[in-house]
Amino acid sequence: MSAAWLASTALAIGLIGTGSAQAQTSQSSAETASDQAIIVTGSRLGRTTFDTPTPVTVLGGDNLKQLAITNVGVGLNQLPAFRASTSPATQGFGSFNVGANIVNLRGIGTSRNLVLVDGRRFAPSTREGTVDLNLVPSVLVGRIEVVTGGASAAYGSDAIAGAVNVILDKDFEGVKGQADYGVSGKGDGDNFHAGLAFGTKFAGGRGHFLIGGEYDDQKGIGNCFTRDWCTSGANVTNTGFATNGLPNLVRSNENAGWFFNSAGVVSINNNAAGTGATIRNLRGTNGITFSPTGAVLAYRPGSPAFGLSQIGGDLYPTYTDANITVPVTRYSAFAHADYEFSDRLSGFIEGSYGHIIGKLLQTAYFSASIPVFADNPYMPAEIRAIVGPAPGLTERPAAATFSLGRVLDDVGRGYSVSTADTYRFTTGLKGDLGGSWNWDAYYQYGRTDRLQTVENNLVTGDPTQSLTNPATYAAANARFQYAIDAVRDPVTGNPTCRALLSANAALRQAAAGCVPINLFGAGNVTPQGKAYIFGTLREDIRLQQHVLAANVRGDITELPAGPVSVAGGVEYRVDKISVVHDALSNQYAYFQNFGSDYRGTSKVLEGYAEVGVPLVKDASWTKSLSLDGAARVTRYDIQGFGSYLRAAASNAFTRATWKISGLWEPVDWLRLRVTQSHDIRAPNFAELFLASAGAFTPITNRFTNSANTPAIFSGGSPTVKPETADTTTAGIVIQPGSAAQGLRLSVDWYRIRVKDYIATAPGGVQQIVDRCFAGVQIACNLITFGANQSITQIRNVSLNLDRLTAQGIDFEAQYRYPLGEGSALTWRGLATYVSKLEATSFRQSIDRAGQTGQSAAIAAPDWIINSYLTYDGPLFSLTVQGRWITKGKYDAIYSAPGDAGYTTTVANSINNNNVGGRFYVNLFGSVRVYGDRAHGIELFGSVNNLFDRAPPAAPETQFYTNPTYFDTIGRYFRVGARFNF
Repeated sequence: MSAAWLASTALAIGLIGTGSAQAQTSQSSAETASDQAIIVTGSRLGRTTFDTPTPVTVLGGDNLKQLAITNVGVGLNQLPAFRASTSPATQGFGSFNVGANIVNLRGIGTSRNLVLVDGRRFAPSTREGTVDLNLVPSVLVGRIEVVTGGASAAYGSDAIAGAVNVILDKDFEGVKGQADYGVSGKGDGDNFHAGLAFGTKFAGGRGHFLIGGEYDDQKGIGNCFTRDWCTSGANVTNTGFATNGLPNLVRSNENAGWFFNSAGVVSINNNAAGTGATIRNLRGTNGITFSPTGAVLAYRPGSPAFGLSQIGGDLYPTYTDANITVPVTRYSAFAHADYEFSDRLSGFIEGSYGHIIGKLLQTAYFSASIPVFADNPYMPAEIRAIVGPAPGLTERPAAATFSLGRVLDDVGRGYSVSTADTYRFTTGLKGDLGGSWNWDAYYQYGRTDRLQTVENNLVTGDPTQSLTNPATYAAANARFQYAIDAVRDPVTGNPTCRALLSANAALRQAAAGCVPINLFGAGNVTPQGKAYIFGTLREDIRLQQHVLAANVRGDITELPAGPVSVAGGVEYRVDKISVVHDALSNQYAYFQNFGSDYRGTSKVLEGYAEVGVPLVKDASWTKSLSLDGAARVTRYDIQGFGSYLRAAASNAFTRATWKISGLWEPVDWLRLRVTQSHDIRAPNFAELFLASAGAFTPITNRFTNSANTPAIFSGGSPTVKPETADTTTAGIVIQPGSAAQGLRLSVDWYRIRVKDYIATAPGGVQQIVDRCFAGVQIACNLITFGANQSITQIRNVSLNLDRLTAQGIDFEAQYRYPLGEGSALTWRGLATYVSKLEATSFRQSIDRAGQTGQSAAIAAPDWIINSYLTYDGPLFSLTVQGRWITKGKYDAIYSAPGDAGYTTTVANSINNNNVGGRFYVNLFGSVRVYGDRAHGIELFGSVNNLFDRAPPAAPETQFYTNPTYFDTIGRYFRVGARFNF
């Protein structure tokens, strides 16, 4: 497929779809910058975006206003190169960083792009070191520059996919403000937003002061069953795929879900043989459930069924608890003052504060196999007749009599609250050294205090401890396990907890205060029982950053083609993290577990140099030709305590990064640009020191072809090393003159190859098991086997995996047609085509280009296309946007009917691997009721998803569809007013 064909296709589609200027292409921004040299993201040399050989897309502050966008993160996620993988609409059951807006450039992970504010690293706001753009006030944004290529040589670690530089309008004078309100067509999702800014000169014009801030209150939207299009879907593993004619994974978009409920279920799904098989047949339906009084009722199992899910039968919807959007309240403030001490020296001081709180009513505890022992006093009489007399044991039996499937939504659901306060202080100087030379230096301090809590969090016990050995059973602190293991007190005859009668003193002490609970039928757990089995998880995070940096730039010599420009600088940065939890978290005792305590300090010293060399200018054979090169050397020294080893560790390394670029202008309407860069990303604190464990992910043990629920260690590993990337971009910029003077077009091809990329197994613990079964020893090293090839533990921790490759083409096109009398019609199209997004781990490669179903972190549609058509006149403006996401695969790992070599007898078979595409139309408009474009009062409004298009079905545990790409809110209205004087 040629670049020319792709370009023409994108333009044709863009012309069919209507739309407006959301982002300026790199060349179009030259209109406003042609008379001055500015520092453009991706280069430390003074130049305009039109001159840079690295592709730079600019999203102007006017564009945010034009599209009624009130959040920087939301604005960036409109660009086709970004994936909205972490936002209030993609929270699902997640409990940490609730409501955050974190950008994901190229779809290769939120930690592989660097976020800057005014060219300086913004203080990290999560334990993963990422930046929540909710904390940047949109009312002060002048423009946002996005480098869609490696930028580590210019700015350091993390800029593998590129860099985002939010540039604030610090020269603003006057007062401006905005207030607006949004609501969905269903009457939910209310949002109130307001922003205000003031700027003025002082000291006779030698100084300037700016202050501003914004407030945003976004109400949440309930689960997808608040929408007409939502049905209960699921994917069910078919263990008999080798012989029964069905594929290994059976997907159903409706009439599928969990096999258990809030009353308790005993069925063929969780009781295959023995006494449990007799009990499940009490009503002749291969399953029973219970009334609130404990009476035995018939239950119809579905088929197929495995693990937690089934198709058909008396099912429970899997994503009942997942919000469409979570409620988020945020406010932020920024102040800046600068002063010219002389014609050659000036200084500045600025500070910012941001607050965000997100709340999430999350999933209830669920289990497919809660053990029920023969002496349980709550057992219905009809079952007691089968089980026989209670044995009256004081120690827990090694095996349960039967298993109960249960979800505790009748008892309580977890309530997660994430609060973050981010403080940032910066001061610096800049000066003129004479001629073309200038310098700047600054100090910056940033701090984030984040508190994350989960109320009504079930205390299930440490999954790494045995529940059959009394000594380790006591160490597990398994309150839920103690409470469900009820027996009759031999003295009083009342139900009590078996652990309280144990001969083991440590177990009796661990279970002190235990209240037995009755799980037979909904609503039978007492308030005292609930208070015992639930607790409140608490995670206190403090992130601190100190940065001291200095830069110098100028021209060192003059060549026939122009001056040779150089830039250089040094930076010293110290990052610290402290993560403290409550006692039960440190024992991995909660159902929703954030991990145990850890801490870390990273000291970074780096220096860089960049040079721009003009080779040819105005020759007979070419208009211009230039080269640009940059290099950076970085020394890291990281110390910390944590990881699944729970030990102190250090990690020190030195890495070099570089970039070389070329820009060729053969004629005045055509430019060719190419860049090759070598970039790095150092492991973040979470990838090194985070430690967690759980036992709630059932896996298929390929060695025994049965279900296991092993203890799973997750989090960091202190031995991971930095990942490196080689990035290539090559493109053309076309700007015709004469009749097509208003047309501009850029086409840029990119390829990013990341070696030793840091991640846990992309396919989760199941991939580790599958690759071990296939004979890959590095996967087997992560597994602990028990008797008869049972799997007791899996360490799904951070690893340096094989490689990650992202490849595709970006398109930007614009045509502006003046209509006279201050009016114009502008069309703009932006598109990204992803030809490869391949992750290789454990010697297995999966290309997720074209995957739009499963919301994996590394995945992307083949095409995302935005097209805009805008009329802008003296009195009003109107914009129509068309956004197209092409159809894709549910999960690239699977093979479905119609694929080459498909057969139901292979492990990666699925019955339906398709996800439909969607085309959305959005409408924006404004009316000037007083003044002109620069100063006055304006009313504005917008309608997103104008035609209320339902999302395509792509069910998984948390979502009916993939909210990263598809709209789940429906038609959404916003109205407001803004002023500028």
